[in-house]
Amino acid sequence: MNELVNIQGTEISVKEYKGKRVVTFSDIDKVHNRPEGTAKRNFNANKYHFIEGEDYYCVSSDEIRTNGIFSVSDNDHRDKALITEQGYLMLVKSFTDDLAWDVQRSLVNTYFKVNNLVSDLSPQMQLLVGMVNQLAETERQVRETKEIAQKAVETTEAIKEAIKPVFDDWRKTTNDKIIKITKKAAIPYADLRNEMYKVLEQRAGCDLSTRVRNLQNRMNEKGSTKTAIDKVCRMDVIESDKRLKEIFSKIVAEYEIKYCA
Repeated sequence: MNELVNIQGTEISVKEYKGKRVVTFSDIDKVHNRPEGTAKRNFNANKYHFIEGEDYYCVSSDEIRTNGIFSVSDNDHRDKALITEQGYLMLVKSFTDDLAWDVQRSLVNTYFKVNNLVSDLSPQMQLLVGMVNQLAETERQVRETKEIAQKAVETTEAIKEAIKPVFDDWRKTTNDKIIKITKKAAIPYADLRNEMYKVLEQRAGCDLSTRVRNLQNRMNEKGSTKTAIDKVCRMDVIESDKRLKEIFSKIVAEYEIKYCA
C-alpha cells in the first residue's frame, strides 16, 4: 500500500511519477474540502494555461496500474491527470479561504518537499540517487517493451485467425465472428450486419434485397413452400454466390482485425 501523508487532518496516499510527487484531482478536492469535481472543473476551464510534462502528466490507467502509482479498477481504461507541485499551485489560485492557505502550505512543505531533498545531498549521494532512478527507469522501459512485444504477438495471432480460410460450416463460423466483433466494438448485432451488407453491396455492385426477391421467385417457380420462401435472407444469397461469399468473408476479416486484433 502507498505511504499516507496527513494534510491538515486529511490523509492522502503518496503518488510519484517520473521521480516527482504528484496529486490527483480527487486528492485536491479531498484535502481542500471541496465538492468532488471542483479541481477537475477548474483545470478544464484553464487548461490552456497548463503545460503537459511540467504542470501535469496525462497517464493511461494501464501504466498507473503497472507501476502501482495508485489503485485503479481493471474496468477503468480512461487516462488520468497527475498534477505536479507547480500545476497544483496554479490550479488552487482561486482557493482563497483560510483552509486553502493552510493546506497549500502543508502540501508544499510536507508532501512536495521530498522533491527538493536530493539537491541537499552530497555529490556522491546525488550520483547514487541518480543511478538508482536510472535503473528504475530502465526497468520500466524493459517492462513496457515486453508488454509491447506481447501485444504484437497477440495482434499477429488475431490477424492470422481473422484471415484464415473457412472450409467447414462457413455460415456458422462467419456468424460467430460477427458476434465476437459486436462484443468488442460495442455495436448492436443488427446494425453491424447491416453495415457489413452495405459495404458488400458497394464493393460487389449489387443489391442484396433484389437478389433475395429473385431467389424467392425462383423458389416459388420450383414449387417451394411459402414457409421456406419467407425464410430466405441476405446470407442465403451471399452463401449461394461464390464471388459474394469471398468478398463478404474479406469484409468480416477486416472488421475482426480492426476491433479484435
